[in-house]
Amino acid sequence: MNWLEVLAVLGGGTVCALLFRRVRIPMWPITGGLVGGAAVHLVIGGTTVMPAFVSPAAQVMVGAAIGATIGPAIFRDFAKFLTPGTLAVVLVVGAGVALGFGLAATGLLPVGEAVLGMVPGGVGEMVAAAISLDMDAAVVAGMHLVRLLVVLWTMPLLIRFAGRLGGPRTSDPG
Repeated sequence: MNWLEVLAVLGGGTVCALLFRRVRIPMWPITGGLVGGAAVHLVIGGTTVMPAFVSPAAQVMVGAAIGATIGPAIFRDFAKFLTPGTLAVVLVVGAGVALGFGLAATGLLPVGEAVLGMVPGGVGEMVAAAISLDMDAAVVAGMHLVRLLVVLWTMPLLIRFAGRLGGPRTSDPG
């Protein structure tokens, strides 16, 4: 492992994240880090491998940041979200699997890579699954990178659009 290359990739991710923040790109820490790290990785030849502790440490930090936003109201309202949330997950995973099989049927990708690349889930988890199943992890990572960028960049626009469709909301019934 070349520590200068690792630092260059981390630096590229940091610089691009700060640039994305400056130009107000949605989800700038994640998308900027992804784009900047990938750009540096491609420029230096794509041979850099992050130290084994980096991915779990980053996942713990993201998990802790998300966990810190959960308050008692979430648990009180959990019953309201259980059925629609479960239904949404089943439908989205089912659609991803169906799209993966459809993509594989075109002959562009083997079934395994196509399905793992199309189902929702964490990039790290899907890439780890691809590696453990002797599949092309780079293809799966690339597909998820595209998915993440599209979702993260379009979601704020879709939420604003949905808010306008629903009209003004007020908590005051009078």
